Amino acid sequence: MRVVGYVREAPSLTDGETAFAQSERIRRWSADSGHHLVATCRDVRDPAQFQGRDGFRALLAIARSGVADALVVSELSILSSDEVTREIMLGYLQGLGLDIVSTSEPDHDGLSGASEDRARFVRDVVAKVDEFRREFPETAG
Repeated sequence: MRVVGYVREAPSLTDGETAFAQSERIRRWSADSGHHLVATCRDVRDPAQFQGRDGFRALLAIARSGVADALVVSELSILSSDEVTREIMLGYLQGLGLDIVSTSEPDHDGLSGASEDRARFVRDVVAKVDEFRREFPETAG
C-alpha cells in the first residue's frame, strides 16, 4: 500500500512530540508493515512565521492526485486538538479515498468504529450536518 505521512508540531515546546519523532514513528510503522511511504507532509513550528497549514494543504494535493492509498499519523490529535475539527478533517480525507492509520494504539478503536466514545458522537453530528447540507444546499453558505 502507498502511504503518506502527516506530522504537525505543537505550537509549544512542551506539547506533544517533535516533528522528527512523529516522522520516525511513521517511517518505522511503514517499514514494519511493508508499506511504501511516498511522502511525509509537515507543519512545523517556525518562530519567524505564524504556524500555517502548508503541510496539510500538500497532503490534500497528494490525496487528490491518487498517489497514496492511506494517511499515517503518529496519533489522531496531530490533525487537530479540537474533536469536531478533527472529525471533519478525517471525513474529508476519507472522502478523497484515503484510509486513515494511526501508529498510536489508543486511536485504533476510534478508527475502526468500535469505540463508543465522544469521537463517535462527534462523527455522528458531523454526518448529520453533511446530510442536512446535501438536502438543503442553500444553507451551506
